[in-house]
Amino acid sequence: MKGIPAALLLSLALPAMANTPYNAETTYQKLVRDYPFIRIASAEAPAPVQVRKDLVYARRGEQALALDLYLPGPSAKPAPLVVLVHGGGWRSGERANLAPLAARLAARGYAAATVSYRLSGQARYPAAIDDVTEAVRWLRTNAGGFMIDPARVAIAGGSAGGQIAALVGMKHPQAIRAVVNIDGLSDFTSEEARKHEDDPAKNSSSAGAWFGGRYAEKTALWRDASPLTHAGKDSPPVLFVTSGVPRFSVGREAMAAKLAAHGIHTDTVALPGTPHAFWLFDPWLAPTVDAMDGFLARVFGPMPVRAPWSPDLGDGRYRNPILHADYSDPDVIRVGDTYYMVSSSFANAPGLPLLTSKDMVNWELTGHALPQLVPGAQFATPQHGKGVWAPCLRYHDGRFWIFYPDPDNGVYVTTATDFNGPWSAPHLLLPGKGIIDPTPLWDDDGKAWLIHAWAKSRAGFNNVLTLRRMAPDGRSLLDKEGKVVIDGDKLPGYRTLEGPKLYKANGWYYVFAPAGGVEHGWQSVFRSRSIDGPYEARIVMAQGATEINGPHQGAWVKTPQGADWFFHFQDKRAYGRIVHLQPMRWEDGWPLIGEPSGTPGTGQPVLEHAKPVAGTFPQRVPPTGDEFDGKVLGPQWQWAANPQQAWHALDARAGHLRLFAQPEAPVRSLPSVLTQKFPGPAFGVTTKVELHAQRDGDQAGLGVMGLASSWFGLRRVDGQPRMVMVSCDQAGKCAQELGAVLPGFTAHLRMHVTEGARVAFSYSPDGVRYTQIGAPFDAVMGRWVGSQVGLFASGAPGAYADLDYVRITP
Repeated sequence: MKGIPAALLLSLALPAMANTPYNAETTYQKLVRDYPFIRIASAEAPAPVQVRKDLVYARRGEQALALDLYLPGPSAKPAPLVVLVHGGGWRSGERANLAPLAARLAARGYAAATVSYRLSGQARYPAAIDDVTEAVRWLRTNAGGFMIDPARVAIAGGSAGGQIAALVGMKHPQAIRAVVNIDGLSDFTSEEARKHEDDPAKNSSSAGAWFGGRYAEKTALWRDASPLTHAGKDSPPVLFVTSGVPRFSVGREAMAAKLAAHGIHTDTVALPGTPHAFWLFDPWLAPTVDAMDGFLARVFGPMPVRAPWSPDLGDGRYRNPILHADYSDPDVIRVGDTYYMVSSSFANAPGLPLLTSKDMVNWELTGHALPQLVPGAQFATPQHGKGVWAPCLRYHDGRFWIFYPDPDNGVYVTTATDFNGPWSAPHLLLPGKGIIDPTPLWDDDGKAWLIHAWAKSRAGFNNVLTLRRMAPDGRSLLDKEGKVVIDGDKLPGYRTLEGPKLYKANGWYYVFAPAGGVEHGWQSVFRSRSIDGPYEARIVMAQGATEINGPHQGAWVKTPQGADWFFHFQDKRAYGRIVHLQPMRWEDGWPLIGEPSGTPGTGQPVLEHAKPVAGTFPQRVPPTGDEFDGKVLGPQWQWAANPQQAWHALDARAGHLRLFAQPEAPVRSLPSVLTQKFPGPAFGVTTKVELHAQRDGDQAGLGVMGLASSWFGLRRVDGQPRMVMVSCDQAGKCAQELGAVLPGFTAHLRMHVTEGARVAFSYSPDGVRYTQIGAPFDAVMGRWVGSQVGLFASGAPGAYADLDYVRITP
């Protein structure tokens, strides 16, 4: 195959020996030199996927044959099942090789089972076929206990597993409704297959070892093991997913032709330039899942849309983070039986996102408190890292209050009688530079107070918290300078003390405030009998033995039953500042947040826990995708600057978002970029774009926006529609790659983000077969924010782009 080294092809063609296990790690070592951008696909199951390990489905003498079952989160209807068969030349491999594929299918709503079977060194053909057939039977028999639909079963496999899957599907069409053959043989008897599997120079090929003899000796077995032999009028439809190495999918064309003669649907999705075993690695696993999902939707019907991340495990427990998205600096309160959250939004508009929940785990994004950032003229262009910093949410005197800082202008206050608005025009309570993280308190004696921190970048100093007297109406302050009540410079090891939240309970004033920085710090609490001090200090939560770095500022919330909980964020760089929820207990008048750590009195974050509020609540997550069939944009969308009415329309074409081209500029300085947060650790974004260009250079794109930005899309070049990819580094230096000429000015654009924020772009004229453009790259965080998904159109007046939808999948 052109572009793939002969030595590499040879190493892939050789059977895996018992002392060299066939798995992702050993295969990675063979491939990484020629494909330096690949990563072993993560097998971590995204919440709320549940894994049932080591389920024994059969016994062969003393050997127990087992499978692992990946189940999607709770659903009202039983899930379709995909049985996954691993490869390894029939003599090696293990079911764990397909765990990443199983996890991602389960995140889409399928049940997925990875099965073990007897390898050729344990039992020859047809033992493996009998084993996989028995696994299918066992799963269908026990389907009710796992909320699986026994009438909707597909089978899939890679390499030797693809051949086994196809053969089981052809032999048992009454049980199997669909087959996915990923780079596996369909015909052992063809000349091309025998050239590799019946080579006299090989001392027993992989197939020969399985059959117990060469083709001339075991012709009937070679023929019987070929899926092509058994294809007929009752066969299920088949999807072929193929690599850039044609010999591994020999017999595909003949199989497709034979099935077509009976009116049975087949499809082929080719991934050009990929090696065999591509499904073990990112960036190739994601398009494999997309291809399978699209094919199975045709057979089983479309699957309900699932979010890229959901914290509710469906069994009375939750998994952190509760929001795997950039809701930085969260503040949360309870009013009645409802919990309310606000967070930072920096320079994006609208600002100050508003979220609600009934159980502290399932959150809905209902809107924003700040339609336009103020002062308006300042935020007419992107002001990265500026704008709305850490807000404080309170409920007092029948109103919701948000105190938020702009580090360049001062502290603003906005109020509303209804959390969903309208909110009052922001009032500048405290002008000044570097004044951040305000938190008010209305005391029992009618007095009001404000504590805030300082940003060294503007004020020239930090690490101290200042107390000021405030008028009870929140319109003015009653002192000029205030008083430093907590000085981090006087506390051993303290640096960057910030993010205070002020509470009063049991006769104590408590200030919850993090220190040490957002990535490497800890959460402290200070207490005093008097609001102006002196304050005692204690570190109440740190990273401890966990992988949850930072644990940074947040909010203390109490349930109606008196249980205490604490929200905080974790800085996850390209993913932004994601939100965690921790149980909180009291020891000697001090809170301990999370679970006990190795340091007495200091907690550490929990990954899973019983939910704070008993009962059954609908699973809710902030929205992501958009079909653009409403009158306004969904609340998930924000602009890079204060929006103008002329930037977009939802009524110009039914069911479409029209982006009117704005004057061309580097994407990081373009105000009219429509953005949303990364919604999970791994996800895909697909949109259909139609460009209406006026002149060469007009363009529309989808991309990843951060300190470094990359996008791809349609551009008119010499009067023709061309694909283009543009990447700009943190210094603003940009490079572009021109792609293919398209048949028209419509394209489907797809972006996959995989674990670790690795991004790959691809496009398709027809929405079925996608071509990668550019090399995969790592997303880069923005200024105090995570990377963002971005959409835009730029060019001459009168040019525009129509977007049919934006669909986001796990």
